[in-house]
Amino acid sequence: MKNIDADDFTLKNLLANKKFTVDYFQREYKWDAENMDQLIQDLTNAFMDDWKDGHQPQDVAGYNTYYMGSVVLCQKGGTFSIIDGQQRITSLTLLLIYLNHQSGKALESEISSLIYSNSFGKRSFNLDVAERSKCLDALYREGQYQVQDTDDESTRNMQERYEQICNNFPAETFKNSMLECFIWWVMEKLVLVRILSSSEENAYTIFETMNNRGKSLTKADMLKGFILSKFKNDTNRSVVNQMWKKDMLDLKALDDDAGNQFFQAWLRSQYAETIRPGKEKSVNMDFENIGSRYHNWFKDNYSKGLLAAAINQDIESFIDKTYRFYLKYFKRIKSAETTFEKELEHVYYHHVWGISPSLSYPLYLAPLKIDDDNDTCLAKIDLVAQYLDGFVSRRAANYKMFSASSIRYTMCSLVKTIRGKNLEELKSILSDNIQAVDNEYNFSALTRFGLTKMNGRFIKFFLARLTSFVEENCGKGDMFVYYMTNPGCRPLEIEHIWSDHFEQHTDEFTQKDEFAVTRNSIGDLLLLPKPSNASYNDMPAEDKIPLYQRENMLAASMSPEFYKNNPAFRHFYENHGLSFKSYTTFKKQDIRDRCLLYVQLANLIWEKEYSSSSSEKE
Repeated sequence: MKNIDADDFTLKNLLANKKFTVDYFQREYKWDAENMDQLIQDLTNAFMDDWKDGHQPQDVAGYNTYYMGSVVLCQKGGTFSIIDGQQRITSLTLLLIYLNHQSGKALESEISSLIYSNSFGKRSFNLDVAERSKCLDALYREGQYQVQDTDDESTRNMQERYEQICNNFPAETFKNSMLECFIWWVMEKLVLVRILSSSEENAYTIFETMNNRGKSLTKADMLKGFILSKFKNDTNRSVVNQMWKKDMLDLKALDDDAGNQFFQAWLRSQYAETIRPGKEKSVNMDFENIGSRYHNWFKDNYSKGLLAAAINQDIESFIDKTYRFYLKYFKRIKSAETTFEKELEHVYYHHVWGISPSLSYPLYLAPLKIDDDNDTCLAKIDLVAQYLDGFVSRRAANYKMFSASSIRYTMCSLVKTIRGKNLEELKSILSDNIQAVDNEYNFSALTRFGLTKMNGRFIKFFLARLTSFVEENCGKGDMFVYYMTNPGCRPLEIEHIWSDHFEQHTDEFTQKDEFAVTRNSIGDLLLLPKPSNASYNDMPAEDKIPLYQRENMLAASMSPEFYKNNPAFRHFYENHGLSFKSYTTFKKQDIRDRCLLYVQLANLIWEKEYSSSSSEKE
């Protein structure tokens, strides 16, 4: 008999010592940055609802469970084919691998069975997909994976999402006993409903039914229904209904979740008044309720507070003017995140390396006023992005991350502070804020900063910004997109000026570990095309430096020949008082000097006072 059974399982019971495959009709692993940010934020917030200082793992038994939805599986002998749920299973596996590293492998014996099984000394991952095993193995053993040209989309996404967990998990808060309790909570208190089919035919039917039939109304649909119920004119109601449908299709073309992102960002940016404080047992307020159920929040606040004042008893005008105004600029922001445009350049930079969109989008929209002209709106958006760009870069240079949960209160409060401000007021507020950040986390830390297993993407971003800045100021145009992504071609790679040969540096080092730390210093790093990086790999620095002359200007600046007959470069570094110099040898002190040069460049790029042309368009 071909049965379908359903029952609830903890994550531990679902994964422990099981084998899962992904069937042919399943899509790739597709989770994006916002999906992972939301998972981290939801899980840490749910855990904190029960956490109290002094709790130990045994106290977690009394915590509330957290429901993660259903997974559909088909059993084939001793293996389970994932019909629906591979996105969550893959993401939770990546989270477990991270937590294992973060805890110093203190709970490895408990966690490991959820990730892999061992037979005759051979490790076999529970998520048993051949193309992904190499990545999982590297992440489990070393906490990092270098993407290969031959890797498929799922593997590339897994590497990116794991690095995102490393960067965004609130490790500064979750440590010691709290981290241990959180790990037990994830294993024992996350609950999923397992729907198990004993036949592929039934499994495929379930897959089709869940993905193609009877889709429930979305939150945007429910919001539309409430708004249209308030219209008095049937003709206008019909026109707005058709317009709304087109708007949702336009947003979906930008991003599958862009509709929800827009309504959350718009309502938070203009009408949210309260924020849940970071205290035990605090209840959700405007910012949190808009994030989870914005359609209900709109209905509950239709006749009160800032939303009621904005509607002013004329919902039709509100939709025709206010809704369309903020939708226009939200779409412009989404476009600027993926297509570089100079007037919104910082939006692009921040999308490459920045805070969660759930926090950044409300900040972008907050200062916009419906009577602002287009130039002013764009200047405000880019000014906010410039602030965020400086905020995350300063923190990253100090090894301080910026998980959504750790900065949520700060950023939501800033939304209220900058809401509706004119350009000069906005510039003053953000300048004061970034000065406060700089007082705590400034770029002088680059003298102690270097490449680790966890920060490779930021290092590449940082070097791409420096390289592009030098070249743009020497008349070559903005090359950031090329240095960061090199669209359609092989990407550029991080180059160590020193090759990895300790024996070549025994005149300055007696310990290999000390050599490795210095070699990974930011002052010993450049960006080079992959073929150049490969061909220079084992050469001593003295042999590499003359060859750098044919590479980008930041690399070429090391070569004595580059300083001959190069007036644009000379004018640039002399005008800004930058300590560029050439080298014939490259020693430990030279790396320190190069670090100081990078400090100078970073301070120029991420200025503390906002006086750029983008902020002078009012």
